[in-house]
Amino acid sequence: MKAYEIGDTRNGLALRMVERPMPVPGPGEVLYRIRATGLNARDMTLLLGLGREPGPETRVPLMDNAGEVAGVGPGVTRVKVGDRVAMTHYWQWLDGAWDVKMREQDFAGTRDGFLAEYLIVPEAPLVHLPDEMSFESASTLQSAGLTAWNAVIESGRARPSDVIVTLGTGGVSVFGLQWAKLIGARVIITSSSDAKLERMTALGADNTINYRATPRWSDAVLALTGGRGADIVLNTVGMGEMEQCLLACASGGRVMYIGANPVAPDRKMPTPTALANFPNLIIKDLTIKGVTVGSRRMFEDMLKAMAVNKIEPVIDRVFDFADAQAAVAYMQSGEKLGKVVIRID
Repeated sequence: MKAYEIGDTRNGLALRMVERPMPVPGPGEVLYRIRATGLNARDMTLLLGLGREPGPETRVPLMDNAGEVAGVGPGVTRVKVGDRVAMTHYWQWLDGAWDVKMREQDFAGTRDGFLAEYLIVPEAPLVHLPDEMSFESASTLQSAGLTAWNAVIESGRARPSDVIVTLGTGGVSVFGLQWAKLIGARVIITSSSDAKLERMTALGADNTINYRATPRWSDAVLALTGGRGADIVLNTVGMGEMEQCLLACASGGRVMYIGANPVAPDRKMPTPTALANFPNLIIKDLTIKGVTVGSRRMFEDMLKAMAVNKIEPVIDRVFDFADAQAAVAYMQSGEKLGKVVIRID
């Protein structure tokens, strides 16, 4: 079978294709034939070797996935050969509250990910895909789709009367827009590109703000809401924007902290050293909530909502398996709107 490994990151990104033996499932395990995967901001961090000592790396990257069951080990009961499935990359989080110990079992983080033709996975995190959902669509959901679902629906507890602000036009932001409009909320989007903002308006955004033209975009949010502010802000780009996120909030507002680093090369995030205009969290009753993707149960709820409401992910481009390097380069360019998918035939 073919797979990609991260390679030697001492001189930057070094993705390489390799041949590996066909794996065999053991008790409680599934031979997963991967049909599609995709790229996320966290994938780029791992591919570039950030956050760990640079050097040779043989791990298979990428967290998103969709495919079918190609074989089962002894004791497997949740799926059978031929089932169309997908799974969460923090596979131990099936339901209930998140525990940081679950991060120790992280597909693409602490073990091989899904940029490969086959992978051995536990049966527990697998979910069945709706019949009408393509592998390409399903492969966009584990990180961006599920994180946005958690931030807006699950942890965010969004209501139809809410104003929701989301930063940028990446995968989480686009899904955030889709989930917010699903419940009838008002959505304000920021971006540095007027062309992308026009596309977000076509997708349902109620208001848009070009943060290059309006660096103090929090003031624009207040103006658009009659001085009240937003109920939920999805911070997908990092701590450098936290002050503005808080300033944009209404009383009782929630900042859902999702992204540690921006992907777009034109967005350089300063690390705040003195939050001189930091709003009083007590007086405004504000909440900052970290969001870590979601559980298997959330994933199943999201899939049901998509099927019932006929919601399709926004996919910018689909690349072939042989063109994975080009997919990564396109992701780095910042040109995309929505998701970048890699099809594995």
